[in-house]
Amino acid sequence: MTDLHALVDQLDAASATWLDPRAPADATLRQLLHGAATTWPAAWDQTPQTPAVVLFPLTYAQRPRVTTAVFHHLIDAACEAQRAGAWAALVSVPTGRRGPHPQAGDTIRRIAAIFAAHGLPVDAAGDVSEMTSPTHLVARACTTAYTRRAVDLPALLTAAAADSLGVTDIALADGIARTDRFTALRLLVPLSRLHDRTDPFAAPPAGAKKPPSGSDALWASAFTLALTATADPDQDRDAYVAALGRRAGPLWHQLRTQHLTAHHDPAPGNEPLRIRATDHPRGTPVTIPLFGAPTIAASTRTLVAAAALAGPPTLVIDDLTPRFCYRTYPAGEARAQYQRLADDHHGHTRFLTDDSDLADRIAHALDTLTHTDLRTAAGPRADRRRGALTGFDAVHLAVMGVACTTGDPTTLAVTPSNASSIRALRPLAVTDRLLTCTGTGEITTSDLHVPAHWITHHPGAPL
Repeated sequence: MTDLHALVDQLDAASATWLDPRAPADATLRQLLHGAATTWPAAWDQTPQTPAVVLFPLTYAQRPRVTTAVFHHLIDAACEAQRAGAWAALVSVPTGRRGPHPQAGDTIRRIAAIFAAHGLPVDAAGDVSEMTSPTHLVARACTTAYTRRAVDLPALLTAAAADSLGVTDIALADGIARTDRFTALRLLVPLSRLHDRTDPFAAPPAGAKKPPSGSDALWASAFTLALTATADPDQDRDAYVAALGRRAGPLWHQLRTQHLTAHHDPAPGNEPLRIRATDHPRGTPVTIPLFGAPTIAASTRTLVAAAALAGPPTLVIDDLTPRFCYRTYPAGEARAQYQRLADDHHGHTRFLTDDSDLADRIAHALDTLTHTDLRTAAGPRADRRRGALTGFDAVHLAVMGVACTTGDPTTLAVTPSNASSIRALRPLAVTDRLLTCTGTGEITTSDLHVPAHWITHHPGAPL
């Protein structure tokens, strides 16, 4: 067995664990992994001193319906609220330009009643338009132009509903993104992210990442319902999947027979491409740390194209953790894809598994980064009452730290969702110079927003 194989096996075993949320803030990642558990102990469930209602926003473009994602997310929110001695307050949030549906409130009350009848504490709060005075303000908000309509409109109306109800806990349900509008509110991040469009009980695709690094809706809902406590989705899978079918199958069946389910609503619109850069002189090198997924996502290609506009790009590929995140990983094919992507933008590639000191560098990161750093990187997910941080979170942050410190210090190009993770890596002397890219479309043909100083030439600055 090679050293690389031994390292993969070691990190794989460490990843499939739960980290103790009660651990000291200054505990290192290595110490957290030493105190980790393969099954979630009931003693770790965090119960607040006062009941905490969880607001669950159900977004809709035409009329409120329960998609497979909403189904799993609402089960999770209801269970988390129940652990807080309260309930989930279900509210519908219109995102289409037509504004609120006139029967939205009634639909929400029917949905909530069905969940409650199946033993889940869900209460109807109605449509957000029923909470405002005058009611036409919500319709006006829906017709207003936004820079990021898919993000800003749902956040605006959800925050308004939270203020109206006096609720401080909000579930980041399907269609709701974390934004500055939720500052000072407690955010509940659901465990499941990947969902079959038609069947909430479908197994995850064969090529999907395994939990806890990836998402498995069946495992996530079984876990939040306390039908399993394991961090390994393959352990006793048949038993908890069968138990989930008995517990939640009749609920889904009743929603379907009452015509309250649907596929995902169409997206309300594309966000324009926007590049943000911090203290980056255009023309200087850019490093792009990337998870070496076997298939390169469109968002990754957009980020690389944006970075190439900023300066010569170097792709630093984490081809270590994918070796145990997927059940099968074609390392050679993945490497060739990233090399072609770099070549397309006249850039270079570096693969972590080519580093002869990789194990030592990961060990240094595990001994340097702390519980506080990990919570910063994970964001509100660290505050879950059941199922917070995993061993994979610790391993992934350490490996990311290695990727971000590979090569000469340059500006780092990352997705906006990973920006907080980069800030958590400061103990490893990771640079503060960041470049992010949001939106969809082709860099070469889109109406592109770039930093103003890139189009204003200063004497001595690179063109």
